[in-house]
Amino acid sequence: MKIRIALLGPAFVCLAVASIALAADFDIWSKTINNDTNGTWNIQPDKPKAKYIEAKGIPGDHAFRVRATKGINPWDVQAGSPIAGDINEGDVIMLMYYARAEEPAEGGSKLTARVQLNSAPWTSVLEMSSPLTGEWKTHCAHGVATAALGKKGNVSIHLATAKQLIDLGPVFVFNFGKGFDEKELKGCEL
Repeated sequence: MKIRIALLGPAFVCLAVASIALAADFDIWSKTINNDTNGTWNIQPDKPKAKYIEAKGIPGDHAFRVRATKGINPWDVQAGSPIAGDINEGDVIMLMYYARAEEPAEGGSKLTARVQLNSAPWTSVLEMSSPLTGEWKTHCAHGVATAALGKKGNVSIHLATAKQLIDLGPVFVFNFGKGFDEKELKGCEL
C-alpha cells in the first residue's frame, strides 16, 4: 500500500527555498520537476502506518511521521516521491527536503536520500547523506546527473538504518539543465 499526502499549497512556495540563495536572477520554481512542488511522499511498507502530523514552521505546516527499525537493507523502510519531469545525463539537478528526528537512533540518525530510477536497477544520479537532529532542517544537494532517467525518476530516502522515529516534510527536485553553473546555487551543500 502506498500512502500519499500533498504537503504544500501555492501560498507556501516562497518559504521552501528561503535557505537557498541564487546568484542568477530567474524563477527557481520554473525548474521543479517533481509533481509540481506538491511534496508528495509514498511510505513503504505501510506497517506501521506513517502518521500525518502538524509541523509548524515548515512549508505546508504538515509532515509524515515514520517509525523505522533496523532492516536487513536500509531500503526495507523507505519514503519515495515521484519525479514527473525528465532527467538527462549531464543535467544539473538539485534535491531538497525537510526532515527531523522526533526520536533519533542511538548515536544519532542519518538518512541517505537518492534521486534514482523508479525501478530496477534503481540507478542513482544523485545521492546525499544527512545527519538529523530534533530541529527541522532543510537538507539539500546538487550535482550533475551521471545517467538519463527520462521521466522514470523518483526520490528515495532509506529509513531502515536504525530504530528511529523520523518526520519528513516537503521534498523538491529541480532540473537546471546542461551547462548550468553549480556555483550559482549558494547555500546548498554538495
